[in-house]
Amino acid sequence: MLNLGTKLKAWHGHKKYPVVVLVMFVVSVSVALVLLFNKYEENPIPVPGLPPDSKWNRFESLVQFNPKREFRNGTDLIWQIPDSPEAVFFLAHGCSCRAVNFWDKSPKCPECVGLPEDRLLVLHALARKFAVLTISSVGECWTFGKERLIVEDIITWWVKSRTLESFLLWLWGLLLVGILYLQLLMI
Repeated sequence: MLNLGTKLKAWHGHKKYPVVVLVMFVVSVSVALVLLFNKYEENPIPVPGLPPDSKWNRFESLVQFNPKREFRNGTDLIWQIPDSPEAVFFLAHGCSCRAVNFWDKSPKCPECVGLPEDRLLVLHALARKFAVLTISSVGECWTFGKERLIVEDIITWWVKSRTLESFLLWLWGLLLVGILYLQLLMI
């Protein structure tokens, strides 16, 4: 008996297959060339929901980084005081970070990194005429025993030596740094 259901039937589209491959190749190469040679800097495409580039660079002429770096009580401190400061802003980093993350690399601070979010905090504070102080923890994370006393001593010494005692002290930090701040406030 003839079993017609098991016979292989030829696909009749095999003649069109090379044309499809050729069209897909041309489209892929065209897209790649457009992406490679398009100059985004000259004509940026606005993305809805994102601010224009000028917003991120608006501090360029208003505030410039000019930090001073010192080593005291076994730790690193970096600071900058604007003309006529109105407050003191102490920034404490999170775990696995350092004070150098808040400041751009410069001749006075060659080890500084300037992480985007961290440096924006400093720029905003300096634009508001805040004297900014950053201190590195001795270890990877802040400890709350002896290191609390070291930080307290550094802040007290720094504020007094720069005659900033009359200004409001702002504290900023992440996660466990909040516990450090609470301990500093209890003194």
